[in-house]
Amino acid sequence: MPSELLSLKYRDQLATWIGKPCHFRLLYKISSDGCSAQTFHQKCDGQGSTVTVLYNTNNTIYGGYLSQSWSSNGTWINDTNAFLFRLQYNGSSNPVQAPVSSSYYGNAGYGHSNYGPTFGGNHDLQSFTGIISKSGNLFGLNGYLNMSGKYYTHNGQDTNSMTNKNLMVTDLEVYLVVDGPGPRVVDKPWREPPEWNTECTQSLRQALIKYKPVTEANVTAANILLIGQIGAGKSSFFNSVNSFFRGKITSKACSGSFEHSVTTSYRQYKIKDFSSGKFLNFRLCDTRGFEEEFAMDTQEISFILDGNVPDRYQFNPLVPFTPDTPGYVKDPDLQDKIHCVAFVVDGSTVDVMPDKIRKQLKDLQVRMNHRNLPQVVLLTKLDKICPDVEEDVTNTFKSSSISDAVEKVSDIMGLPRAHVLPVKNYESERKLKTGIDILVMEAIERCLDFADDFMDEQLDKMASEGKKITGRD
Repeated sequence: MPSELLSLKYRDQLATWIGKPCHFRLLYKISSDGCSAQTFHQKCDGQGSTVTVLYNTNNTIYGGYLSQSWSSNGTWINDTNAFLFRLQYNGSSNPVQAPVSSSYYGNAGYGHSNYGPTFGGNHDLQSFTGIISKSGNLFGLNGYLNMSGKYYTHNGQDTNSMTNKNLMVTDLEVYLVVDGPGPRVVDKPWREPPEWNTECTQSLRQALIKYKPVTEANVTAANILLIGQIGAGKSSFFNSVNSFFRGKITSKACSGSFEHSVTTSYRQYKIKDFSSGKFLNFRLCDTRGFEEEFAMDTQEISFILDGNVPDRYQFNPLVPFTPDTPGYVKDPDLQDKIHCVAFVVDGSTVDVMPDKIRKQLKDLQVRMNHRNLPQVVLLTKLDKICPDVEEDVTNTFKSSSISDAVEKVSDIMGLPRAHVLPVKNYESERKLKTGIDILVMEAIERCLDFADDFMDEQLDKMASEGKKITGRD
């Protein structure tokens, strides 16, 4: 089956415009089926409701919807539900719907044996005629664009703003609209998935066992700070990592769903691989979770980032941590500092994240950005976001709901989508599962890549300032 270009986000947008629960099945694709009017009609005539989508070289996505079937008999198609649309303009998501005019329902579409998909009595959107040969990876369609607003109500848009006046396309697809929500997973993943097998877990295990921080840094272990709202799964993430290397479900870090944070001290957790008996060269650092009614002390976090706070320091909300606090690390080395920050975010509550929590996140990011600290997001509670992932975690990168959550978190945090890492913590499971292990270990591997980048940058900075690099065993 040819891969489908229509993203999950745009499928949902089209379903909203169509006005009923539906999903889409690919009928025709010019890059794989050839750009031929005859082929289009062979595959699409008489099928029922369809969506035609064009992808032009300006990175604009537009097309049209008919609730009636295509035909080849040279007659107009009467359709009160038809509309033209733009989903994306010059690479940016910018949906616009242009419903068929109430005076011209009878000219919503035109079915002709020598025409590709054609909409409007004035050929508002005629995709192509006859046969179009491919030139490299492009198709120079010979159709016609004339969105005058007569046959379709364009709501202030014109041909240029809807389509860039561009019929040079990378592809054209026609989808059958099928009633009902259908599966929430698609054949083409929204992110390249791993190989979901034991070979992958063993490869990840060996890579993490062999990991060593940048040699020149004299750092024995990379420090990854887990930070986030209470109940998001910070401590559970550590327990999931620890479970993988122990070979069974563990609960070393206190975790659970409570009104207030269950983490009351700053911890630098070491990870031991019980198959080899070795401690790994990275630490997961855990601190208090965000609470809406109790603002996190940003200065306290700054001390943690800079390596001033000792392991096992007991937080006291009434007595802030200061340079006079017993145990304060006065002259921290690079190995005392945090090397990567992992925000732990509950993906199932992204839409209702309190404004106070968002502000705390942004305030902390200002301090992290000032230190050029790399940041990722560990997106948790995948099973609560999508039933298909709850049933099988290997559906993670095919789930539209997970993809939507990744995009929302990316927007909230101002981080690239690639920095948002879906993970599933061990919570109710009694035995290890390959899919969960792979998501968690890939997230750790990504954090360590960023930690190495940070150490490299710090080494360059020290060298430019003429400082000596020190470290402790």
